Amino acid sequence: MPIRLALFALAVAVWSCGDDSDPAPTAPLRPSGELKTWDLSPIVSADEVRAMPPGTPIFMRTEFANGELADLEMTFVQVVDDYLAPMPVYMVEASDPVLIQLEGIAQGMSGSPVFTEQGTWGAIAYGFSGQDSPPYYFFATPIEWVIGTRGTLPSAKRTATWEGNVITPLDTPLLSTGLNGGRLLPDGWSLLSAAGLTQERQASFEAGRPLAVGLLLGELTLSSLGTISYVDGNRVYGFGHPMTGRGAVSLPIIEAKVLGEISNVSAPFKFATLNPTVRGTLKEDRLPAVRGVLDEEPDLVPIKSVYALPSGRTVELAHRMAVGIPPDDALAMVSRAFFFPLASRVDNDLEHSIRVTTDIAFSGSDSMLTLARLYSTPEGQLEASISEAVRDVAKALSELMTRDDYGLSVRVAEVHVEVIPETRFATVTKVTADSVISLGSLLDITTLLRVGRAEDREVQLALSVPDTLPPGFYQLEVGSAALLGDVGDDAPLLGSSSFGSPSEETLDDVFARLNKPDERVLLKARLALGEPDPPAFFDPRLQGEGGGGEPEGAFGGVPPLGSFSPGPPPLAPEPVSTQEDVGLMLQGVKVLEIEVVAVE
Repeated sequence: MPIRLALFALAVAVWSCGDDSDPAPTAPLRPSGELKTWDLSPIVSADEVRAMPPGTPIFMRTEFANGELADLEMTFVQVVDDYLAPMPVYMVEASDPVLIQLEGIAQGMSGSPVFTEQGTWGAIAYGFSGQDSPPYYFFATPIEWVIGTRGTLPSAKRTATWEGNVITPLDTPLLSTGLNGGRLLPDGWSLLSAAGLTQERQASFEAGRPLAVGLLLGELTLSSLGTISYVDGNRVYGFGHPMTGRGAVSLPIIEAKVLGEISNVSAPFKFATLNPTVRGTLKEDRLPAVRGVLDEEPDLVPIKSVYALPSGRTVELAHRMAVGIPPDDALAMVSRAFFFPLASRVDNDLEHSIRVTTDIAFSGSDSMLTLARLYSTPEGQLEASISEAVRDVAKALSELMTRDDYGLSVRVAEVHVEVIPETRFATVTKVTADSVISLGSLLDITTLLRVGRAEDREVQLALSVPDTLPPGFYQLEVGSAALLGDVGDDAPLLGSSSFGSPSEETLDDVFARLNKPDERVLLKARLALGEPDPPAFFDPRLQGEGGGGEPEGAFGGVPPLGSFSPGPPPLAPEPVSTQEDVGLMLQGVKVLEIEVVAVE
């Protein structure tokens, strides 16, 4: 099942405020019963469960608050055979007062073992969609199927309904640490400040404890959260349903501590802290459960971020990313690990810019992604520049990692970000040059740039006019090289050059295009022959007495074939240009008409 991003608030519940009569909670939810001393290692088979009468009291064990386990009462309803056949599921009712007050099973409880004195029955995993009032019904995956003694995959496709009711896997929340909740960066990830980062260790890896599967580890940690269903030596089993259903995986198992359960208008959830210490490896992610081993660490991708701040202080951070995750997820995590910690360290000040350089190596290619970009806005808003850098890096990685013909994955990644305490955004506001220039001479060009909103700056360019150009009227365009194309190319005016359509580009072509110098900071002057006027052999406005009209032999405005010159039309001369790195992010283009004349 896909991981759903649970948008957590701060560590408070969300309660209705539209009706003063609605009771508000006066204290955190706390289970009242004591923890059972029963041994959970014995396995209760499906046949034994079938023999149990409906109404049999059972219990669900889960870490509930302050890192403490709780046994919550449930009631056995029946065995359901036609939902995930041939695997049965056990239908239960959440009868504990705490669960009723919580309005059901909380996100993060997936995998919590259900048991009696005889041993473990299964792992809580599914529920009816849209349950908003008691009784709350849920379904447990048999423990035999969780640990694989009865099979790994049901032979029949799962159904979406049972007796007309929609059944869905319980949500697996994605917890996030290290984000500044006051920031609003792309995709709303700043809202996922759902977990605290801690050095506190997880109490143990026994049934009922958290099972946190890390995707990105470091100051910015992203982890799915479920519950351990069963432990056999160093083998752990959890969730009771797939996390993403990718089959064989190699993901880090990290540590977590549940601080408490919070009721929410959409669904209750566990509020937890994460510790990115790796304690094991998740090896299987499939129906009917996830499975892993403790004391084995998987291979991880190192991600390094270096920030040079205006104060002169340098901050260096290290993250690690899981290997083998989908390309779209991987490129998103790299770009966020690069920049989100920076957003949490700086204010959204005006009059600031950033300069970004990357060194990203890949498995599957010897080439590296070496972006070098300047980011700025007219107001110099730092947050806007960081957001644009996130998008640019993600887009570049997407072009490399989502191709159909190459399977690239990030092997190691590093970024350097310099925070510049001034606006580096400029608009081309005025261009002056001689309107007539002789062949073989030098055309002096003065460009006025408006830097930010307060400073004017002049830049001088000199363009050599070759004596091989045909005399005539030319267009002088001045703007960024990103808009005007490469020096010496024959791309259309105002059009950026490329290697062809994406489907025609080789992998080397893509690397070469992405690694080009930042053309947005290159002020370019380009001289190209103006488009000739179409021949006025027929103009209805000229018809009538003394008005001219069609040339002799023409019919219906179409001249006779003999009036055309034989052969193809002459090729236009290639544009000539010059450029200079001005260290400013440029926008705008100015165009002048220049007459090029022969030397007499």
